[in-house]
Amino acid sequence: MNELIFQIVCSIALLPVNFCCAFWLFREALSLTGMTFREFLSFSSHTVLPSGRAGVRRRQRFLVRFFREKSREPEKSIRLLWAFGYCTLPGLAALILAQYAAVSSNPEKLTHALIGNLALVLVNLGIACAGKVYRRRHPQDAQLAQALEAKRAEERERGRKSRAKHIIVYSLVGAFFFGILLFFHLGMARLPGARQAQGIDHETVGAVLAEWGFETADMPAAYWHLDENKLMYVCAGAKGQSKFEFYEYTDGEAAGSVYQQIVQDLSQDMDSGERESHETAFSKGGRMFVRSRGGVHYLVMVRDSTIVYAYAPDSLDEINRILFQMGYLKER
Repeated sequence: MNELIFQIVCSIALLPVNFCCAFWLFREALSLTGMTFREFLSFSSHTVLPSGRAGVRRRQRFLVRFFREKSREPEKSIRLLWAFGYCTLPGLAALILAQYAAVSSNPEKLTHALIGNLALVLVNLGIACAGKVYRRRHPQDAQLAQALEAKRAEERERGRKSRAKHIIVYSLVGAFFFGILLFFHLGMARLPGARQAQGIDHETVGAVLAEWGFETADMPAAYWHLDENKLMYVCAGAKGQSKFEFYEYTDGEAAGSVYQQIVQDLSQDMDSGERESHETAFSKGGRMFVRSRGGVHYLVMVRDSTIVYAYAPDSLDEINRILFQMGYLKER
């Protein structure tokens, strides 16, 4: 759960990081007009643009017209403007990645999110480094650069008294929007183990097994005959030499009885003390029996009115991850 939250936070944080890394393109385009960014904000504040798709198109036309009218090199400014737009796409990709990490049921999604976040970090570093290379190869006109620096120095001097206030206000606004995005994505997230065992049904189990590559079509189950009258649903899947079976009964008493019968079947060579040493009791109800025999690892688990019977060669690591995703191993 902590890793999933971390990946979502990193993805959302890459949105403002991307904007900061790409902003040099817009600033270079704006510098050709002789305006500082504050002057541009003051100038554009007098233009009222609609919201929605129409607003986006109007803003695009406004910016193109602005640079055609104000820039010393209009075509160059417009090229930089479009490049800025394209270079903010990694920010959109970061949001999509956050949504993928939140809602995807792919068992490998954390690995994919990590790779995606690292790739976006590298892309943003590349965009930022490209700015340094561009400015070195395309230095500004000395007179224009001097005039802009004088304006910026004057703006810094005028804003010195209110700088702390602006920093606090902008930080609070940024934290507010970041918090909204984070809350929204975490609200969508299917955190591992978030589903309670009693909320699991055979359809959910079948979907999860399919995600992990288990074949579930017309798959027989080993213990379907036990207390068959109270058996409601069965779902079984196989993957190589691994098997996963899910049983849902009408009540917890029937499930507990079947669990004991399966455990006895798997522990015929054990005495009662040894059998108990292989069992784990959950604090909120349910039990789990685990043992190895003949190079195969077996697991039987009962929670509420459901039972899981599974086995795998080598180890039960994959089975445990599946149980954790379903919610069975959230609390012991």
